[in-house]
Amino acid sequence: MTTNSMTGSTLTGSNPISSAAGRAHQMVDDVVQKAAPAVQTASARAHETIDKVASAGSTAADWATESGTQLANKSGALAEACTGYVRSRPLVSVAGALALGYFVGRVMR
Repeated sequence: MTTNSMTGSTLTGSNPISSAAGRAHQMVDDVVQKAAPAVQTASARAHETIDKVASAGSTAADWATESGTQLANKSGALAEACTGYVRSRPLVSVAGALALGYFVGRVMR
């Protein structure tokens, strides 16, 4: 009698079909044993790659957050400077806006 290690079923060894089935089961078991180290290596490499991508993504997210904060601060400073200029010279600002609007209107025709 032959016992299949994967399924635990018992086959009679006197039958040629049973012998072939037993050899096939043994071949499958051998392939599984040989493939296991390759699968483990591939799994380890995949985990390393995921860790590297996550690290790079985290760095990029930190940079984007910092850059966004800096841009917001600079935008606020520019708006504050423009507001201060308009408050200190309101007539010049209105005249400049009218002149700019006139020229843009002429160009757009």
